[in-house]
Amino acid sequence: MRMKITAALAACSILFTGAAALAAAKSQSDIDAQIKQQEREFDKIQKQISQNQKKLSETAKREKSVTNQLNALSQKITVTQQRVNIVSLKMQKVKKNIFTLDADIKKMNNDIAAAQKILEKRLVSIYKYGGVAEFNLLMSSRGAEDALANSYLLGKIAEQDRQLINYLTEQKRRLTMTQEELRKEHSTLKDQNADLAKQNKELKSAADERSAVLAKVRKDKKLFLAEQEELKKASQEMQAAIKKLLKQKQELKAKADAAKRKEGKPVAPTPVYYKGGRLAWPIQGKITSQFGTRVHPTFKTKITHTGLDIAAPKGTPVKAADPGEVLYTGWMRGYGQVVIIDHGANLTTVYAHLSKIETSENAKVTRQTVIGRVGATGVATGNHLHFEVRVNGDAVNPMKYLK
Repeated sequence: MRMKITAALAACSILFTGAAALAAAKSQSDIDAQIKQQEREFDKIQKQISQNQKKLSETAKREKSVTNQLNALSQKITVTQQRVNIVSLKMQKVKKNIFTLDADIKKMNNDIAAAQKILEKRLVSIYKYGGVAEFNLLMSSRGAEDALANSYLLGKIAEQDRQLINYLTEQKRRLTMTQEELRKEHSTLKDQNADLAKQNKELKSAADERSAVLAKVRKDKKLFLAEQEELKKASQEMQAAIKKLLKQKQELKAKADAAKRKEGKPVAPTPVYYKGGRLAWPIQGKITSQFGTRVHPTFKTKITHTGLDIAAPKGTPVKAADPGEVLYTGWMRGYGQVVIIDHGANLTTVYAHLSKIETSENAKVTRQTVIGRVGATGVATGNHLHFEVRVNGDAVNPMKYLK
């Protein structure tokens, strides 16, 4: 009899400690870490959306040229794509929550069933024997010490009965709450599916409109020349922006160095990352447009191209051509989403038409660090990377630097 009581105590103990262990494991689970990472990504994308919406508003106020129209459509596509990304990430989070809640409900049901089984056995025993079994256990004690030990065990089993009833009540309450939470998560998932369908519809509509405008430009010489003029202005803006950014960077460094000298602190030299030699290719793919000036096959007009266009599927990782510091990330007219890296020695590289930027301004990057993803933002036909090498802000032939 004493062995049965001890076994019952052990079973209850395992039941309670097992639930605690599960809670501890959940707090360290990969699901929680992934959700936190996704939430950080939400904040980052939301900030980019806000910036792009401001630029969309500024674009609408300008003269409505063909290229500005293309830029506006491209920005709309980028914003909508980011919204799609956000909704998709939120759906992943909800699905993970549903998976976790399903597992919790299953575990709670198993725990409740196990606890009920133990309690039913105790109730059957009490119903059959009343207090006879306990009385017999005490009377069968071989001495005062043994009787005290048996009495202690009986007290513990009564306490475990109370704990078991309380545990069952709490577990059933938690089960009801978790089932309600699961119902809400399923409702949220349904709403997000509808939102995703809406955003994808808007994305397709904007992409189709942009393709129609591009097709029109390619067939109309007047529109084509207007586009080329706008792209020329965009290149000039890029040149001016790089020169301005480099100057600002030098001025900030000079100011910081002066403050250090005044305090008697050592001054670090300006880092020069580019030591000569060949740059690494930012992506692998077919070159669809070379650097330089050429004659358009249909319109017989001269076209100046300030970089290399390298075709690749959307989402292909774009890597830094050499170590350096990120000088600029964001949207530029004609270029779409762009990353500019300062390699020192007045050498910069430009990575344009990105579908996604995966670095930040002032970040230090190493050779072949992923900085973004291939896309078709800005004025671009098809997914590709537009890659430029600039010296003192002026575009030079990238082939002279690449392996």
